[in-house]
Amino acid sequence: MPLKPFACPLPETRFLHAGRRVYKFKIRYGHFSSTPDFNNMENAVKELEEAIRVILGNLDDLRPFSTDHFTIFPYLSKWERVSKMRFKHENVHLVPYPYICTMYLELNSFRQNIPCSDRL
Repeated sequence: MPLKPFACPLPETRFLHAGRRVYKFKIRYGHFSSTPDFNNMENAVKELEEAIRVILGNLDDLRPFSTDHFTIFPYLSKWERVSKMRFKHENVHLVPYPYICTMYLELNSFRQNIPCSDRL
């Protein structure tokens, strides 16, 4: 599931589909002492992709978790206008998940003082 580059530190919303479901993800970033360059941090991007997989696999029991670079706080909130949304992929109608998945990312505290170029 390769994703387009992340817009860190700008908040962003993405629609992802897995199987016949469509998920709305809001990605929010905490305070970073310096802005990570995700385009040059291949491992960090892979961590975010894996974090999305973890969230999708644990929707019934979301808890904060950490990767090498981030602490991730996942939340679900009701998707108010989901009944008005229609999605289709290659002539297959997709079903929207009724909740918005919000990922709040904080840089791991032990990485806060390390320059971005030295983080990998």
